[in-house]
Amino acid sequence: MTEELRYAIEVRGLRKAFVSGWLRRKRKEVLRGVDLSVPAGTFWGLLGPNGAGKTTLLSVISNLLTPEEGEVRVLGRDIRRDAGEIGQRINLSSGHANFLWSMSVRENLVYYAMLYGLSGKARHRKIEYLLDLFDLRDFAHARFDELSTGTKQKLSLSKALINDPELLLLDEPTVGLDPDVALRIREAIRQVHHERKSTILMTTHNMKEAQILCEQVAFIKGGVIRALGRPRDLKRELKLGDVILMTFEGILPLESLEGMKGVYDLQPSDSSCRVVVDDHQERLPQVLDLLMNRGVHVHDLHIQESDLEDVFIAFAR
Repeated sequence: MTEELRYAIEVRGLRKAFVSGWLRRKRKEVLRGVDLSVPAGTFWGLLGPNGAGKTTLLSVISNLLTPEEGEVRVLGRDIRRDAGEIGQRINLSSGHANFLWSMSVRENLVYYAMLYGLSGKARHRKIEYLLDLFDLRDFAHARFDELSTGTKQKLSLSKALINDPELLLLDEPTVGLDPDVALRIREAIRQVHHERKSTILMTTHNMKEAQILCEQVAFIKGGVIRALGRPRDLKRELKLGDVILMTFEGILPLESLEGMKGVYDLQPSDSSCRVVVDDHQERLPQVLDLLMNRGVHVHDLHIQESDLEDVFIAFAR
């Protein structure tokens, strides 16, 4: 990645349709004018309901599909004119791994390493590193069709890192995996991003995963990007705040509470109150300071934190 590179992905006016049927051909437009710019070195999530266009967008960015309209630049290069160069600098991992069934884990990695021009000691070092990173050493000589779903997914991610990609595209990297396997895969992905400063664009239906890994998220629905930003900012935009539940003794300063920055809603009763705020970590100290200064004693306190899943549901409606 060059110092001058500002965006790893630049998409403008992207349209892609699929045609089905024989006698009565039907045309379905999946991407309907997508605009997206992903800064170099960042970790972004691409979220949306089934059929929203997530996998199609990744396929266009990785040059597996050709769009009807629009401009796509990857790592500062035009996806059509510089396809060969881009192909050497990016990689893709699908949540539905598919490899040569009769070849072992090591043989598959050797095969893909050769495709990317690795040879000799460099190839050996890379494969050994990936076997350790994804705990694949015990399966190095097992055939692909003998592997569990989780181990197949580890192989898919290993393949995607074989060429030290500057841009890594992950399509549902932990779909269908046991929680412990998914956790280890997320940790490995985070380690790779931290060590190599590569750009990562990931699709996932796991909102906790997106909230843990992604610096920013883009929501796609109906073939267009509906919103993008940090999860925290999107919660504020939609007023999907955190809830502070408290019981107290005293008289609540209702006007002062309602006028506080970041307070979305206030639902008081005789000795309890429900306060909806944009971010409890930022607003809770302010609320407690105000109550203490007004002589209100808080006896009990609970936090109900909204998360990215709430944002997803709001945009998916």
